Amino acid sequence: MRDATYFTRPIHEWQKRYEALRASFVDRLPAEAVAEHFGYSAGYVRLLRHQFTTGKFDFSEPVPEGGSSRYRVTAETRRKIRDWREKELSAGEIAQLLSEEGVDISVRTVERVLAEEGFSKLPRRTRLKIGLTVKGAEVPQRSEGVYIAQMEGQHFSCESAGAFLFAPFLEKFQVSELIRSAGLPGNKIIPAVSYFLSFLALKLIGTERYG
Repeated sequence: MRDATYFTRPIHEWQKRYEALRASFVDRLPAEAVAEHFGYSAGYVRLLRHQFTTGKFDFSEPVPEGGSSRYRVTAETRRKIRDWREKELSAGEIAQLLSEEGVDISVRTVERVLAEEGFSKLPRRTRLKIGLTVKGAEVPQRSEGVYIAQMEGQHFSCESAGAFLFAPFLEKFQVSELIRSAGLPGNKIIPAVSYFLSFLALKLIGTERYG
């Protein structure tokens, strides 16, 4: 027996997109809120809005097997869809990329091609995985270690380059060894030496540290 959850928690993808658009246009919810409720990314919600306002959105239920003819996908488009899914892009994101290349294709068609190519649906991604915090701010990329050898031949512009004049003193007084022996906190991404040097750099360039 159907109840209100048929509308609030739709299980069919075509209806899910309809309810997401309704929440966006009628209830005037922000893209981030709609995305979180229906398991989409905010970018995908904006794509749905664009497709709807430009008349490219199809509200009809999927055509059953043996029904009317379906949109023919070229071999080149099919290859791109495969390549992008291997990079873990969603059907909505793939449709958006194809649209930017001038290929007019619906999200439902992309989903059909992915199913035909043997790809399973992507698990629901958390906000952190799609690069957004709860308040919608972008999550910065993870820090990576950089070694002097990687910098050879490169040039950088820095307003506080004078701080590097203290580098010989760090080596002279073996600051790195002192930090390690002191057991200061650190992790695999940002070791204790890097933490200490970042604070030292703020002091050297006269930047006020709050807290």
